[in-house]
Amino acid sequence: MPDFTYIAADTNGKVVNGSRFARDEGELAAVLKQSGLLLIEIKDSGVRSFVTSLATMQIGRIGRPILIDFCNSMGVMLHSGVSVLRALDDLRQDSDSKTFQKALAGLITSIEAGDALHEAMARQPRVFPQLFVRVVEIGESTGNLDAVFFDLVNHLKRIDTLIKNTRKAMIYPSFVLVAMLLACFVFLTMVFPPLLDMMKSFKVQLPLVTRVIIFVSETLRQQQTLIGAIIAAAIVLVIVTRRNPKTRYYYDWCEQNIPILKTFFIHLRMSFFMRYFAMLLGAGVNVLRGLELSAASVNNLVLQKVLNDCREQIIEGKSLSSTFRQHRIIPNMVARMIAVGEESGSIDEQMEYVANEYDEALNRRITIALALLEPIMIFMLAGVAIVLVMGVMLPLYDLVDTLSTRAAGG
Repeated sequence: MPDFTYIAADTNGKVVNGSRFARDEGELAAVLKQSGLLLIEIKDSGVRSFVTSLATMQIGRIGRPILIDFCNSMGVMLHSGVSVLRALDDLRQDSDSKTFQKALAGLITSIEAGDALHEAMARQPRVFPQLFVRVVEIGESTGNLDAVFFDLVNHLKRIDTLIKNTRKAMIYPSFVLVAMLLACFVFLTMVFPPLLDMMKSFKVQLPLVTRVIIFVSETLRQQQTLIGAIIAAAIVLVIVTRRNPKTRYYYDWCEQNIPILKTFFIHLRMSFFMRYFAMLLGAGVNVLRGLELSAASVNNLVLQKVLNDCREQIIEGKSLSSTFRQHRIIPNMVARMIAVGEESGSIDEQMEYVANEYDEALNRRITIALALLEPIMIFMLAGVAIVLVMGVMLPLYDLVDTLSTRAAGG
């Protein structure tokens, strides 16, 4: 989105010079017309527009911390009486992200052209998710836009904490596993081969573990290119199939059926879903619309299908809790607490309660997992080291014994 420099005239014929963000010349003219100005000339050149585009280019989505800071700042400024346009412009100038600066400039331009804030956000789905847009729309319609932004801050912070804790649990085992594989590769392809070749030249009787190590070592040395190509092809295949909805469904099904880990993943996905659902219901969205939007936010196609089936049954006249009870993937606690909420008229509060319970359970599981993973990984490393050492040392002992016998006999 380039920054156009323009010459315009007001209704009295007074010439005005200025600059403004716009997607193209047509949008610039429309925005100026809304301000009572008639566009006369645009000074932006093609080269300058290209350079501006390169300068503001950034790959990837807007990070969650940026959205949290944006929502918190918007809530504070709107609560203090600052206008939406003034707040957006101040945040645009203060933002360190070029991509977010462009996004906020787009919001300002769209609002000045006559859009509401949620309509302007809907034009940028990569920055502002649909659920985000719907909550802002409710805030605008009820006049509680500042409160809605504060609710979004709390919601995004909880989600961000949960994701960070989950990633933290995966970092240590991933690092150890990669380090172990790299060490095995170095030893098998660089350190052990000379020793193993020497043993074979002395025609020493090699134990099974040594023969296996020799086979693996020779395979790695002779087929490095093929093995690397197979690994790269497997990674590409997984990425491609994960992006295809038909094949991704089976990945998500496996996630929900892995022994030991399936409970963790189910609680993780349900916690996300209930957070979104509770926030939407609390903001005034009806159950059907809230279920539709929150189901779309769940990053698991199996669970999405289950939740959409529940929505269809609710349309047919069934209660939310009864539809949840029909599906094994949805924990009994969720259906039970929703039934309580339906009787008391506080479904959003019950959903929030269950989400908090699941968050605490997930944090406990992550803490326990981190405590258990360290000794497990140490035992794994020790086991691999013992196998490698045995594979080299056992025939070395035999070799020394053979040489000693020959020397004594000679």
